[in-house]
Amino acid sequence: MKITLKLIILCFLTIGLNAFSQSVVKSPKNRITVKGNIQFADANDKFGITVEEKDDNNEFKVIKEVKLDSENNYSFELETNKPKFYTLDVYKQQTVEFYAHDENLTINFRGIDTAKIKIKNPPFVFIKGGEKNNVLNLLHFTLYQDYQRMIAAGQEDYKSSLSDCKDWKDYASQGYDRLTIPFEREIKNIVEMYSNAPTVVKVIGVLNWKRHYDYMREQYERLAKIYPNLDYVQNAKKYLLANIASSALTDLGKVAPDFTFPDINGKQVSLSSFRGKYVLIDFWASWCGPCRSESPNVQKQYQIYKDKGFEVVSVSIDKKEDDWKKAVAQDSLKGTLLLAKDSKKILLDYTFSGIPYMVLLDKEGKIIAKNLRGETLVEKLKELF
Repeated sequence: MKITLKLIILCFLTIGLNAFSQSVVKSPKNRITVKGNIQFADANDKFGITVEEKDDNNEFKVIKEVKLDSENNYSFELETNKPKFYTLDVYKQQTVEFYAHDENLTINFRGIDTAKIKIKNPPFVFIKGGEKNNVLNLLHFTLYQDYQRMIAAGQEDYKSSLSDCKDWKDYASQGYDRLTIPFEREIKNIVEMYSNAPTVVKVIGVLNWKRHYDYMREQYERLAKIYPNLDYVQNAKKYLLANIASSALTDLGKVAPDFTFPDINGKQVSLSSFRGKYVLIDFWASWCGPCRSESPNVQKQYQIYKDKGFEVVSVSIDKKEDDWKKAVAQDSLKGTLLLAKDSKKILLDYTFSGIPYMVLLDKEGKIIAKNLRGETLVEKLKELF
């Protein structure tokens, strides 16, 4: 009896162990489904959407091209054994970053730009699926709202520059700065609401480390303890420290990092070739509304001081050369016009993530001011000339 009982127990243990080993080997991989619709599809593009992720060099690579059906719907699956952030790109008109782990997602897009004047200002894209991606929804909507406010501030700044009212000019010139405090307050509020979500690491990352370094470091370290196996969480603090080290290259008084890019005629032009002149480096793009709003002021200053040893080096980070050239023609841009299709290094060297971003150099190529806009730029140039 005892022998029989032992054999039965051993049999069950053997079956159980075999079943467990088989489940480990043969268990299906975790997967999620991402689906949605494109309201205005491009009939000439058989692939409506590309799915992209960043590689080890922080460059986007396409991992999947997704076709639309006859009603402009799409659907695809992703393996999610290792949770990751991905980006959906629709015709280079709209993009959205989402988190792939355990939430099936529905993401709808507007699609191609049907406006008569195509200045890229895409609408907010909502990710329907779950709390981890709701964190990204809140982040994206906050960024979207801030972008709209920046456009409005830029328009007011430009309009005030045409007025004789000094009080209005002074007020409007500080419009961008006034957006900072409410924006950062909203970002911190999201962090507090979803403090333990893995996706909140993306929210923390948009804060300005010069003002919030201690807060960001503490949040990253706290999340690293919660998610010891998530690489992107573990690396967040490392990237923060790397950005701080890189930013030292563009401190006031330092010689600006050199670069060489093709101009509007295809000629390679280096920043260092302008030694002996005061230089305003204007980083922008054709799709950037605030950049286009600021452009008339920059061009006006260029016309005033170009014969006094002043040069505007306009560096576009557009990916498409045709979009860049079209914007140059539409805005009648003058000065040195360069295109940085591969903008990764320039973004790292000058440690900026948003545009417009301007850096003013003295005749020796040293940085004397950064992030100038509107009346602030006007007053600084008056001091110099």
